[in-house]
Amino acid sequence: MALINRGKLRDLRYLILRVAARCGIAAASVLPRRIGLAFFGAMGAVAYRVPHPDRERTLRHLKLIFGSTWDGGRIRKTAGRVYRELGKNLFDAIYLPRLAPENYNAIVTHDPFDAIKAEYDKGKGCISITAHTGCFEMLLHMFPMNGYKCFAVGKKMHDEGLDRIIRSIRSGDDIVYMDRSEGARKVVRHLQEGRIFGVLIDQDTAVEGVFADFLGKPAYTPSGPVKMAMRMNLPLFVTTAARQKDDTHHVFITGPLDLRRSNDFEKDLVYNITMINRIICDTIRRYPEQWVWMHNRWRRQPSAGQLRLMADVA
Repeated sequence: MALINRGKLRDLRYLILRVAARCGIAAASVLPRRIGLAFFGAMGAVAYRVPHPDRERTLRHLKLIFGSTWDGGRIRKTAGRVYRELGKNLFDAIYLPRLAPENYNAIVTHDPFDAIKAEYDKGKGCISITAHTGCFEMLLHMFPMNGYKCFAVGKKMHDEGLDRIIRSIRSGDDIVYMDRSEGARKVVRHLQEGRIFGVLIDQDTAVEGVFADFLGKPAYTPSGPVKMAMRMNLPLFVTTAARQKDDTHHVFITGPLDLRRSNDFEKDLVYNITMINRIICDTIRRYPEQWVWMHNRWRRQPSAGQLRLMADVA
């Protein structure tokens, strides 16, 4: 009976998410951006007020990282802003891809593309590591809006209706969105076509990874894309997004990174991922209200050997 109840609760959760996503798509189609941002931000603020495990995890993680320097009031205020920002970013994730490039680029500014263009023009593909900062969903559209073909990999949702909605948000001209189950060969093929591979690595997920420092704590970090860059000698960039005070967005571009390659591949891998995490965490520390603190980032803990490896590359 307990299993049945959990199944029903899961189905109810997916139903709520489907309805919310469809309402969001409908609203983004008709509301002026200023009103849409205000409404979705308010909905995020309301969601924060409802007691639930994600809110408690958000507060706990903020305290874990900032508890020695922030008082309880600042932690609670930042947690509330996290949810308000999530609401606003949900609206923009739907709204922005519908714009013409000139209108999109008036809202989404970015560091110069010069280094990315130089690598992209070689036609062998690039890897763009990113994170759940700001309106990260818009990054998949930023590249085609500026003339670069790209692709991304995601996990198929359990709920088919919700999966279709997410795929529609992540689809567009010159964008390929593939399922994780399609395998590494297809990823390599898209890179060989010269596309930019956009990939998130700031969550503890069920994929291959290593432990590396993240906001001063050991965190299990996906390593597949970095391994690929090291073995295939691919240029690797880090791109992170953050909403600005005027509700524009800015994308920070770092790279191509000088990845370490020696005769100790595993140590080099941890070193390189630590370097990438440090860049991501610089954005999180600068904009702490714009990261997904409700994710169970530090769920797994390293063994003694893994801690020694982290210490060796620190």
